[in-house]
Amino acid sequence: MKLLVSVVSAVEARRALAGGADIIDVKDPGEGALGAPAPRVLSEVVEVVGGTAPVSVALGDLPDLPHTAALAARGAAVCGAGYVKVGLRGVHELDRAVAMMRAVWDAVGDRVAVIAATYADADALDPPALAPAWLPALVERTGIAGALVDTFVKDGRGLYGWLSEAEISDLVARTRWAGAMFGVAGQLRLGELRRVDADVVGVRSAVCRGGDRDSALDADLVAAAVAELRTLALGSRICQPHRQSPSVSPE
Repeated sequence: MKLLVSVVSAVEARRALAGGADIIDVKDPGEGALGAPAPRVLSEVVEVVGGTAPVSVALGDLPDLPHTAALAARGAAVCGAGYVKVGLRGVHELDRAVAMMRAVWDAVGDRVAVIAATYADADALDPPALAPAWLPALVERTGIAGALVDTFVKDGRGLYGWLSEAEISDLVARTRWAGAMFGVAGQLRLGELRRVDADVVGVRSAVCRGGDRDSALDADLVAAAVAELRTLALGSRICQPHRQSPSVSPE
């Protein structure tokens, strides 16, 4: 289980590294849940990290425009990102999501890990976004590296206010069955980072002063999150990867 810490600057990237973050993620919260940063900021973070950890970048809460997403992904790859997260805000149907992710993968190939991201509160949005339950099928049909479930609305409810542990564990298992990784994010708090056995746990507000995602990132809080992920196994709550028929996706 790896800790992904979202940063907004090279200064915060140094703090995240000092706290022991496994993956440095770059985004601009002012532009949305998966708001894209300025190319300059991404390049500065890549330079500061210097290969000591993978660098991930959010491409934005994207509309249903595959070529736009592909061009953004190519630009992120040129800047040095190792992962690109594609926010499927403007996509509701699986076939359209497949078209977008295939376009992104075609733009970056095997050089960059492509991650499809949708929202636990997808059905509450207007218009709705792609339902999280489609993520395993999306991964299987495109061969991308993984999937992420986040929250679009940052109102304090957090990921588990929208999806249960059982629902998320099922997504983890079905995505692994498809041969990919699964990440969780969405206003997760210290003390709940291991509620499910995800491959990657993404945080920002939990490691910012006062729990405010717009406040400064704190290296000591990052270290606390790392320590939480390094604790003993979850016991019966762990969802072990296994090869069995995936659950039925929503109609």
